[in-house]
Amino acid sequence: MSAVVELLQELIRIPSVNPQGDPGTPHVGEGEIARFVGDYLVKLGMSVEMQFVEKDRPTVIGRLKSKSSKRHILLGPHTDTVSVAGMTVEPFGGVVKDGRVLGRGASDTKGSMSAMLVALKEIVDQKKCPPNTDIWFAGLMGEESGNDGIEYLMKSDYFKTKGILPNFGIAGEPTELRIVHRHKGALWLRLRTRGRACHASRPDLGDNAIVKMRKAIDFITTDMPKAYSHLEDSLLGKATFNVTGIKGGSKVNIIPDLCEIEMDHRSLPQETHKEVIERLKKSLPECEVEIISDRPGLNTPADDPYIQKLTDVLSRHSPKADRKSFLTGAPWFADCSLMSGGGVPAIAFGPGSISQAHTKDEFIEISELEKCVDVFRDFFVALD
Repeated sequence: MSAVVELLQELIRIPSVNPQGDPGTPHVGEGEIARFVGDYLVKLGMSVEMQFVEKDRPTVIGRLKSKSSKRHILLGPHTDTVSVAGMTVEPFGGVVKDGRVLGRGASDTKGSMSAMLVALKEIVDQKKCPPNTDIWFAGLMGEESGNDGIEYLMKSDYFKTKGILPNFGIAGEPTELRIVHRHKGALWLRLRTRGRACHASRPDLGDNAIVKMRKAIDFITTDMPKAYSHLEDSLLGKATFNVTGIKGGSKVNIIPDLCEIEMDHRSLPQETHKEVIERLKKSLPECEVEIISDRPGLNTPADDPYIQKLTDVLSRHSPKADRKSFLTGAPWFADCSLMSGGGVPAIAFGPGSISQAHTKDEFIEISELEKCVDVFRDFFVALD
């Protein structure tokens, strides 16, 4: 068994389920896995710190110093996983079967984390660490509940207190070894209408909040897509608007005085979330608009020198592939967008497929996992 497979098995066997919602297990939080990763980094000679965002939910941060520390890159896989409820494979088994490693986090995103860590170990063991570039590893907590770990890391001015700002960041995500340098933003809103309750036999005495919400639902699902239909991105397609939750009414014979819906908007770099919110408020004056989460998209130029360096490495490992095929966009969002928002040009990259993330039988192909180790190692060696 290769080193990266064995490490991934160990990581899967450490439950690190995000506690938000129904985790499907009492074993939640990132404390144990952060301590495991921290010990691994210490053995590589890295200085290690824990940044506690919530009780027993730390981000583990390690620094592999170079001789001069002229430049810095940030590796940022997240340590939390989604719920294990309803899984058909043993979520914490790390079973190897048919050339795959199975279990929660195998693809999203303990596979990326394992590949990064083993690649770091190889350059340390082989004494091939970059002479002028520090490599920072941040095992980020809370990605699955809204990017809590990276948000805290960037807003805490952690790097500023060290007198540096990373020159480049890589969020470990299942991208099938393609460089996601653009992805959509995500704006999650809660809209609320209020009415007046009364006995359902006399609706004329009340004001039905659910009926009032009908206009908002139509506006979001019909008018908003039309308003933004002229925007289309070559990598990301069109923006999307969806009503993803609704709640209202208390009893069948009471006219409801409150209705709430939740809206998911996946935005393009060409628009602003502020403008979307203003349009909703202006067109739906009877609705209260509450921001649940406001996450920017990613738009790192393809000609970024670190992207070009990583593309060079990928080309060496897949010489028959067109260089452009290694660059892509994604409809989802990840921690890299908050790295970018904090002044760190960033991408998402790693082994595994997004189609396997969050699934009941999550797995990762061993061949791709092992190839990713080689790619990361050669990328690190190529840094000056």
